[in-house]
Amino acid sequence: MPASRWEAVLAGEGGQGLVVGGVILGEAAVEEGLQAVQSQWVLGSAARGSLSRSEVVVSAGEIAFPRVLRARALIALSPEALKRHLGLLAPGTLVIVDSDRVPEPADLDPGMDVRSLPILREAESLGLGRSVNVLALGVLVGLTGVVRPGSVRTVLARRFGDKAGPNLRAFRAGMELAAGSSSPPSSSGQARP
Repeated sequence: MPASRWEAVLAGEGGQGLVVGGVILGEAAVEEGLQAVQSQWVLGSAARGSLSRSEVVVSAGEIAFPRVLRARALIALSPEALKRHLGLLAPGTLVIVDSDRVPEPADLDPGMDVRSLPILREAESLGLGRSVNVLALGVLVGLTGVVRPGSVRTVLARRFGDKAGPNLRAFRAGMELAAGSSSPPSSSGQARP
């Protein structure tokens, strides 16, 4: 893979909005003049509650293949989301899991940068349960720097207009959660294409 290509998977259960989170990330990258592709998958008989994922590829140049080959970042908000995507992880991948729902992953390569954070609980405690996807996106952006926070805020304001307030609060809460995580941001996750 060229060094200018950055890939991520946002995975969890249908209804958590991670597909929309991936779209917002892709739009934020385009806002910065980068190329981006987002694809989505719902794996199950019903969208809500079944496994779903959003794949995002960001690059400074043309994207010849639109799917994730080796993710440099994974958000897993359910145990199945983590288990199902282990084969897509590159060495040193940033793995963000929900600390309440996903047990500490023991079978990951020791070189992985694992962050176990209370994403779902934080969203609920702030009354932002419907914006858990944007809170998770705030964590991802805060830990990787793949796009500037201002680009995400611009996309949120454009997409949601007068109703952007809760999503902007959720994004800020995710950035704060990332800043308070126990170790410094991963150099493997850091990647401005």
